Amino acid sequence: MQRYCQPTILFLLLLANVVAAGSSVAQERSVLPSQRNATVQELDAVAMERLPAVDMAALRAEDQAQRDRIGPYRYGKTIDTNFSPARHGTWEQLPSGDWLWRLRIQSRDAVSLSLGFTRFQLPPESVLYLHGPGETVVRGPYTAADATAGEHWTPLIRGEKIILELEVPAHHRSEIDLYIGTVVHGYRARPSRQKNGRPKAGACHLDVACDEADPWREQIQSVARYSFESDGTTFFCSGALVNNTAENKTPYFLTAEHCISSPEEATTMVFYWNYQNRTCRALGSSENATETSDDATDQTSSGAMLRARSGNWHETGQIAGEPDLALVEIDDQIPDSYDLYFSGWSRAGAATSESTTIHHPSADGKRISFDEDPSTIAGYGQTSEGDTHLRIGNWELGTTQVGSSGGPLFNADQRIVGVLSGGLAGCASESPSDDNNEPDWFGRIAPGFQKGDYQGTTLADVLDPENTGTESLDGLPQTEQVDFTAPAPVREFRIRQVNTRDPSVTLEWTATGDDDRIGTAFRYDLRYDTTRIQSAADFAEATPVANPPLPAPAGQPETVVIDPSDGLQSDRSYYFAVVAEDDAGNRSPLVSSQRRAILVQDIEIEAGGVAAGLNSISETRFVLNETQTLRVALYDLLGRRVRVLLDEEVREGFERIVRFQTGSLASGPYFLRFTGEQFAATRKIVVVN
Repeated sequence: MQRYCQPTILFLLLLANVVAAGSSVAQERSVLPSQRNATVQELDAVAMERLPAVDMAALRAEDQAQRDRIGPYRYGKTIDTNFSPARHGTWEQLPSGDWLWRLRIQSRDAVSLSLGFTRFQLPPESVLYLHGPGETVVRGPYTAADATAGEHWTPLIRGEKIILELEVPAHHRSEIDLYIGTVVHGYRARPSRQKNGRPKAGACHLDVACDEADPWREQIQSVARYSFESDGTTFFCSGALVNNTAENKTPYFLTAEHCISSPEEATTMVFYWNYQNRTCRALGSSENATETSDDATDQTSSGAMLRARSGNWHETGQIAGEPDLALVEIDDQIPDSYDLYFSGWSRAGAATSESTTIHHPSADGKRISFDEDPSTIAGYGQTSEGDTHLRIGNWELGTTQVGSSGGPLFNADQRIVGVLSGGLAGCASESPSDDNNEPDWFGRIAPGFQKGDYQGTTLADVLDPENTGTESLDGLPQTEQVDFTAPAPVREFRIRQVNTRDPSVTLEWTATGDDDRIGTAFRYDLRYDTTRIQSAADFAEATPVANPPLPAPAGQPETVVIDPSDGLQSDRSYYFAVVAEDDAGNRSPLVSSQRRAILVQDIEIEAGGVAAGLNSISETRFVLNETQTLRVALYDLLGRRVRVLLDEEVREGFERIVRFQTGSLASGPYFLRFTGEQFAATRKIVVVN
């Protein structure tokens, strides 16, 4: 059965090319057997297996022809192989007596490679590693415990070459039953621009690092993207870890049945956790339309077992008529260091008053979308008829795309009520920062608690193992130490001093804490811009200060000097803003300076003007380039002093305003006389009453 099918209604999920991005946070590297033993042969001497060419042009043409068909996002072509340590590769005995087997595999022009071991049986204490040329990224060690139904599928490695290293204890070499039956040739990489230089579709997505996502920090930790193989092709979809009434942290993962519809497909699943941009990119910006800088393969799990299913795809290749649900159990012990979350759910069955979805559009970094209006219960592709899905009319913030399939839909109580089947949502072509105001359909989990079509098992059988009849269940952190409390905003943030000659700006504030106002934050994100920084989008576009101070304990004063080494320039004016972050990545609300620092080289006094109308007010702005005592007085045409408007020390680099009411003055010309310690200047004011 083909993975794509022609639906009864045309659903256009905007396509974008994807494959995992380069690393921004390096994975903790394992030490390879070849690195620990200086006696091994050079890599060039290891046997190389070259795979037959992949017709990538034909694959892309198929993708183009199927661009208006629903389904998960295709990124790779599987190549059948028959590689095994018994017949391929290079064996060497190490000084310890252990054996080392290595094999190089090349698939020309591949964007990425990954492996499917269709037999995976290793002797005790044997370990397997995978890496690319140069050993920049190492996958493993994998042991016999990593097998799922006798198989093992690996995370991808970028590039057209992959190297395997298997270390086997002495006298156990004959016990190996390892068979590489599949190599996945990843053929799609995501360009960041269209040919005309404009951002590709996807710039209206909202990063989960943005302030709007702060109330959803726990639920964000439950969502992952995953790859899987079906009928010779590999795909990406989204899904979420879910809690069960026993609250025993069994790694149940909820997604769409049109993604995972058989136990064989579940076996091939590879999960990529916490793949998300670490900063909030501005909606509509070219940066927001590019891949995240995070490492998609930094935290992974492999293999799953299908536990429950409620859908039509496995029989008809259609979604309509069933809620499109699949529940798997991940066959890997997920490290506590991943700090994941088991989301809660509700099977009450009501439509949502407002909705949120978290997902991986185009299999890229994790995003979040918000609908502020009530959803409606309907059939797939319908407006009101049917009851298998929840229809989202349009997203107020964010959107969905191919690869978002299977992503969870949360109600206002932050519990999962559905998973994404498909729709028309995407970014508007005429406005990169806006979605296209089209609907999406999410399969309701409520029917899945009543009916299942995989071995007769329902969601209730798996997620309510104690048969409590619970309608709504809260979520559960993977570890009790998971920190979701963000630092409070810093207090008393202000520009203390401006030095126009260096130039430099001194900022000060009162430190916040790690949890609200308790403890010590992990770091500051301090930024500046020539325009006011009032929103998360403004902050994302501002320039970061390279070396902000380390946070002091809560309540302590903080001071920092920003100078040309941070990018400041003379004859510019700057606004500043700061965000505090704890060691769990939680970020405080934005705090910005209301005043600006003006790095003038010469004194600037606004030109005079006309003050017209009864009780009008004359205002004149000025900035000094040196702190000094300044007197500003108003004189009439005959040189008589009318009044003194200012007589005090004025600090350099700050804009000041001299203002006076004109209602008591006769019409005619007047003069403002500015007299400082080192200068004098006059501005003419005309009063018309």
